[in-house]
Amino acid sequence: MKWSRVGNRIEVGASRGMMGTSSAIAVGQAEWLAVRTMADLRALAGRLPPPVVVFNKSHSGSRLLATLLKDAGLFIGSVRNESEDALPLLDLVEHCVGAHYPDYAVLFGDGPESDATAQVAARALAAHLAGHGAGPWGWKLCESGYILPLLAHIFPDLRAIHLIRDGRDVAFANHVPPSKPFWQKVYVNAEGVGRWNGLFFGRHARGTYRLYPYLYNIQHWMNAVTVGRRFGAMLGPRYCETRYEALCRNFDGEARRVLDFAGLGDCASAIVGVKADVSAARIGRFRREAFWKVRQVTAHARPLLAELCYLD
Repeated sequence: MKWSRVGNRIEVGASRGMMGTSSAIAVGQAEWLAVRTMADLRALAGRLPPPVVVFNKSHSGSRLLATLLKDAGLFIGSVRNESEDALPLLDLVEHCVGAHYPDYAVLFGDGPESDATAQVAARALAAHLAGHGAGPWGWKLCESGYILPLLAHIFPDLRAIHLIRDGRDVAFANHVPPSKPFWQKVYVNAEGVGRWNGLFFGRHARGTYRLYPYLYNIQHWMNAVTVGRRFGAMLGPRYCETRYEALCRNFDGEARRVLDFAGLGDCASAIVGVKADVSAARIGRFRREAFWKVRQVTAHARPLLAELCYLD
């Protein structure tokens, strides 16, 4: 497949096939912004190669993975934060989680809710793809796992990479309390819970988060991992799970496996370039925390920690 840049469009020229014909795909910014229905969006998305989407619970070390993919030639957006999250896609995630998660059925048919979501998605993709010249593309955004069913509806051949890290390490890296409805859904799949399992949600969450951030963080980890694995399993072979610990302990081998899955081929130079920032010393940092805090975290997440073989 041959890629080229024409003005503000991406063109993909297919080599001559069995029928002796050739085709070209061009996607301009104006076309994204002209989307009105989900059918429009899916038709436009079908003219692009399928994206590679990376997701994870925040503070799982995903910047390492995003940097590897970027250096191997994957366009991950020009508007990113210091963690390599693709910021334009956050509007889409917040809209979908806030308005529809965990039930996206209404978005798979025709109707005003489906069309409104398609327009949000089109604007997000237009902003994300601005400046993309040619080649494979995708993005990394932690909460993308919560909208995988919709993403798979828009891009039927997308590939998803789920990075998982030991929840006990993640528990001691603070993030965002579940005070807003969006974050309540991210933590426990519902808003308006009030109090659950000893944790406050909504307007009282900020105060209790300051007292027990590690308990909130492990709850966040449990739900993010569980949702990501459940939705990811629906993709079959288009879902790849990798562990932060595997990247730290066997970077060359695990990096090659992930890059092969992403369709990026032989990227030895990218592996060498990123390897300098890899350290196994970052594994097990929870052991530096107070034993009673670790015990609480472990008790809260024991079934999932055991399922993922993180317990000794």
